[in-house]
Amino acid sequence: MKVEKFKKFIFLFLLIFFFNSCETLGNLKSSSYEFKERTVEKIKVLLSNIPFIKRYITLYPAPKELYSETENFINELKIYKADEIFKDEYEKILKAWEKAKKLYQEKYYKSAEKELKKVNLMAKELLEKVKAYRENLKNSALKRYKKMEEIAGEVLRNTKSEEKKLQIKLYLWKLRNLIDLENYSEFEKELQNPPF
Repeated sequence: MKVEKFKKFIFLFLLIFFFNSCETLGNLKSSSYEFKERTVEKIKVLLSNIPFIKRYITLYPAPKELYSETENFINELKIYKADEIFKDEYEKILKAWEKAKKLYQEKYYKSAEKELKKVNLMAKELLEKVKAYRENLKNSALKRYKKMEEIAGEVLRNTKSEEKKLQIKLYLWKLRNLIDLENYSEFEKELQNPPF
């Protein structure tokens, strides 16, 4: 009786172990396939550098469009100063970009294409986040500017001094320019010190 229960327990244990190992087996197959692909690609690149053999070797086509598109995204991120807003994400993208660039330059085009797709997607998403963030900053600054403009308009109507009017108009002009230049820290300082 106890032997029968023990056999059932062992059978159940082996069945559970088998199903768990099937998942591991699938992961093992995919990683061995990737290893095989990388090895074949490396061998082809090595052979393509040998003068008499290289004419018989065809490398995977270079993903030029994807490379240039990704490079443009990276440049836009630099222009938008993404490193100041989302530093960790930006650094992660730059590391992946350097890896992809190295693979591309060493002619491992298939591996480079995989990396470039990842970098491209990450850079595109971060660029959208940065643009949305900057747009929110600009909208917030514009709302605050409008309020200040209303207050300044009231003061201008009640002021008779031409010098004071000119000072207020220059102040409003400076605020608008700071918004256009996206210098929000300076904008905040100026907003706290109106000339009226």
